Amino acid sequence: MMSSIFTFVYAACDLVAIGTGVEVVLGMLRGTLRCKITALFLRYALITNVIGLLFPIPDLLLTQKEQISMVTVYVSGVAILAWRKYDFIGLWRSIFALSTTIVLYLCVLAAIGQVFRHVTLFNALVLREFKSPIFVIHVVVTLFFVVLGTAATSRFHEKTAHVF
Repeated sequence: MMSSIFTFVYAACDLVAIGTGVEVVLGMLRGTLRCKITALFLRYALITNVIGLLFPIPDLLLTQKEQISMVTVYVSGVAILAWRKYDFIGLWRSIFALSTTIVLYLCVLAAIGQVFRHVTLFNALVLREFKSPIFVIHVVVTLFFVVLGTAATSRFHEKTAHVF
């Protein structure tokens, strides 16, 4: 019962983080940054991943979800430092754009993992077509985010970003 509540809250926060993260990254591609949406994105990404770390650990080894959660917390911290402490000065603008894109990427990876873990119909359909569907999806998502991160970093760095 408690695990299902954690899973629901985790999934809901992850979806909010992904939705707001898409808006933040698209804003960086346009050269604008909306502070409220960015704060909401980083807040929900952190909440999601702290919840991910609260799931019971069956043994002492960290699962992939817990590893992703730990990395996301650290990368979110770097984004917050670049934004709030260093005010996008110099290299910190690129660091912010890159770390924000990485946080979004890791949230998407966590959502993909949840879909494969909990949606049996999806699993049955995909497993029939591919031998290793999760690997193929991870490669496609990774390539997409590499291109997206590169574009966001260069465009957010080139333009004088309008922060509002």
